Amino acid sequence: MTKVKFYKNNNNIVGFECSGHTGYEEYGKDVLCATISGITQSTVLGLTKVLGIDIEFKRNEKVGLLKVELPNGLSGEKMLQAQVLLNTLFVSIQDLTLGYSSYISMEVIE
Repeated sequence: MTKVKFYKNNNNIVGFECSGHTGYEEYGKDVLCATISGITQSTVLGLTKVLGIDIEFKRNEKVGLLKVELPNGLSGEKMLQAQVLLNTLFVSIQDLTLGYSSYISMEVIE
């Protein structure tokens, strides 16, 4: 199962963590795991390459871990832009969880 955690502070998503493989299909053929990887990695690219935000992140492909944190003190326009990306990821994972709750869990940590 893939576990997705979103970290919030003052109603802003300030980070997320995905861990584990979904187990929906065998390794290399798991379209659900590939979907989660694609949308989370697109979010990372949007934050870093498009918005130019210096995020902290950890990745371990072997165990299926991706952890992302916005830098402390990010505010103003950059924070608003980051929220668009992070909330899009949030509703995307939320939608996947509705259809595949046996393979994905989601939690919000304030």
